[in-house]
Amino acid sequence: MKKQAIKYLAILLLFTVFIAGCGQTKDQEVKANKDTVYKQGQTVNVSGLKINMENAKLLDGDGKENAVVQFNMKVTNGTADVKGFTSLSLVVKNEDGKELDIYPAENVGADIKAGESIAGPGFYKVKGKGPFKVTYTDPDTKKSATWEVKIDK
Repeated sequence: MKKQAIKYLAILLLFTVFIAGCGQTKDQEVKANKDTVYKQGQTVNVSGLKINMENAKLLDGDGKENAVVQFNMKVTNGTADVKGFTSLSLVVKNEDGKELDIYPAENVGADIKAGESIAGPGFYKVKGKGPFKVTYTDPDTKKSATWEVKIDK
């Protein structure tokens, strides 16, 4: 009887640890707050679009004059409706608060169906140095989120 009770407790403990471990593997998502600067890699829900600024890298240019920074992001539509997103609507500022210009390249953008995701880059001409502040503002609700993104080396 005692062995059977220990066996059931061990199974219950193992099951509890397994369930707790599975719950922690989910991507941590937060709702957008305009007063918060989020970390690179953090998923933020801005009016139903779950946006993750994954990383950034400096592309080759001939000196600082023609350097381009590539921001890579993943966007998931968490609403029941189709929502549009384009990296062209991002505002990117350098360490000194100066806005970077969009670099004409294949910037990510699409109408995203409910529950689906897109991933891709946004390109900007480098002015000054990072870390960079990347802000997305929903055109309909005017809610926004800002990430601090450092260039990967």
